Amino acid sequence: MLIIRSLVYWDETVIMINKARACLRFYGDEMVAYYTAHLHKDMESLDEDNVLILLTPDTSVMHDHNKVNYNEKYSFRNLECNQHLQRDLQKSADDTRHPELLELKELISTTIHDRKCLVDAEAEAFDDAYTACFEGRLNDILDRAEKTNAADFSPYSGQFEKTLIKRIREYHDNYFAWVYDFSLPTTDNLSERALRCIKSRMKISGQFESEKTAGYFAKIKSYIETCRRNGINEIHALTRLCLGDPYTVKEIGFSGST
Repeated sequence: MLIIRSLVYWDETVIMINKARACLRFYGDEMVAYYTAHLHKDMESLDEDNVLILLTPDTSVMHDHNKVNYNEKYSFRNLECNQHLQRDLQKSADDTRHPELLELKELISTTIHDRKCLVDAEAEAFDDAYTACFEGRLNDILDRAEKTNAADFSPYSGQFEKTLIKRIREYHDNYFAWVYDFSLPTTDNLSERALRCIKSRMKISGQFESEKTAGYFAKIKSYIETCRRNGINEIHALTRLCLGDPYTVKEIGFSGST
């Protein structure tokens, strides 16, 4: 189901398996949820998931900034989470006391708000004057931020600020595609929400006994969550599963469309 979607969110979080750090991943959207568990957070385990490698240039993938997504073996379009970016901007500003990155954080927030207002009014895009103004302000802020960073470079926080500014320039199109296409998301919140329950489970149970049991959890969670996202009661879904007659993809409502 995932490889035919036009937009896929993905993220991963740390879990404990037999006293060792491991990872649990989420791939999905508003209709599909797919979880996987691995002992190691590496490219090999990503390939084992067989999701990212199968996506085409027609698919956009929203994620937190992770350079693995830009591996040459992948062909999908990358989208960067602006909420994570705003957190980094706030952190840098708190550490350096430089105002420019707070200006950028405010610019992003204002632009997201303006976009929401237009979406509510059923508009499909900003006009050319708005986007030109956005780009002008963005570049001006980054230019000034670079100068401030060079003139008042902190041995403790200066490198993070410098790297952050460089990252925004290098991944401009990935961070700000939503400014030009209202159908694209601004954040990876969907993935974060999908993984939040895992943190609660870890607080209660502490860990999984093995990679195998973590995998069982991931499979059952994928089934229940996908059913729930398509209006199927979780108890009904589990009852069918326990009877050996789980809901099928066709029953859930997927016919091959995006």
